[in-house]
Amino acid sequence: MVSHVPRLRHLGQWDIWDTWDSGTDLNINDMNNYNQPYLEKYTGRASRHKCPKCGDPHSFAYYLDGNTGLPIDKTVGRCNHESGCGYHYTPKQFFIDNPVEKERFVSPVQQKPIQKPQRKIGYIPFQYVEKSASYNSSFVCFLCGLFDRYSLESPTIERLMQDYALGATKDGSIIYWQIDTKGKVRTGKIMKYDPDTGHRVKDGGGINWIHAIMKKQGLLPDDYHLVQCLFGEHLLKIYPTKVVALVESEKSALIASGVYPDYIWLATGGKSQLSIDKLKVLQGRTVVMFPDVDGFEYWSNKAKEVEAIGCKVVVSDLLEKNATDEDRANKIDIADWLIRCLSESTVTEVKTAITEAEKTLQAMIEVNPALQLLIDMFDLELVA
Repeated sequence: MVSHVPRLRHLGQWDIWDTWDSGTDLNINDMNNYNQPYLEKYTGRASRHKCPKCGDPHSFAYYLDGNTGLPIDKTVGRCNHESGCGYHYTPKQFFIDNPVEKERFVSPVQQKPIQKPQRKIGYIPFQYVEKSASYNSSFVCFLCGLFDRYSLESPTIERLMQDYALGATKDGSIIYWQIDTKGKVRTGKIMKYDPDTGHRVKDGGGINWIHAIMKKQGLLPDDYHLVQCLFGEHLLKIYPTKVVALVESEKSALIASGVYPDYIWLATGGKSQLSIDKLKVLQGRTVVMFPDVDGFEYWSNKAKEVEAIGCKVVVSDLLEKNATDEDRANKIDIADWLIRCLSESTVTEVKTAITEAEKTLQAMIEVNPALQLLIDMFDLELVA
């Protein structure tokens, strides 16, 4: 592949603090010295275990006792394969099912709550983003074929490279950098794709993370505190008036942005990553959510929580209404839908040929006329 070094947008950098969400809401009345359970953080393959449901030997994260740091039970945790497996057994449900076990986690001694020091978010020097900038990934090769007949000199590919600061590894994997609204780098997600189909290569080591590699190389401290942000989050500052379109995968964000550049396409990085803490940066924005075909109900419920933090939220039911039984079995997302459309027609035709909207959302359109285009293309409906 031709070596071509893209230009990166300048991003300012400031410090920011955050807190860890334990992910459970146990009743802790009369347990003043009780620390809530938390999901085991990823520190390498040894921190991921055999899933009780799908049997994958390195996909399961335990919930750990907040006081001892030990697993609550080998069945209590969450599988990383959210769509393929979906196993998630919380401490709350475990204690409901096993009320006697709860006594092991309650200390009889009443003590003053111990205030844990707030941990500072870890950041990676921006120079590593600049150093990794490259078109030489198999997924960018796929995008070139999808949009511009394998040309690296196209405005579409150039814009995606600049906006999302895409990087590449020596073996052709793509690096999805997570850069926050302050221009600070949280981590980079490394994934490998088939350049012809755009499908992820799952037998080549799976997903890897820049912060994990740098820790092993001694470039980051062992106690590096990762707090993930949205993929593309930095674009909120660059394009303050654009409508935000939210998807699950980074792949979907890039493909959709290639087709519909008038919107900021951001990715959560996974169904379970649709957390309110992560979405607080969207406060005051108009947000259009595009769930995968198996996530419509879950995202619709989450949309109401997002509205509560001050967002105008619209949920697309394009896949929910139009997916075939085969589509549902394959758990397609908006990227799969767009790739199918692009294989049958041009980008311009795809932009104008998708179904009409059921609702006009007139009040929102008056505030932001650009929203009408999304409504017409993706058959959106208001959630509130």
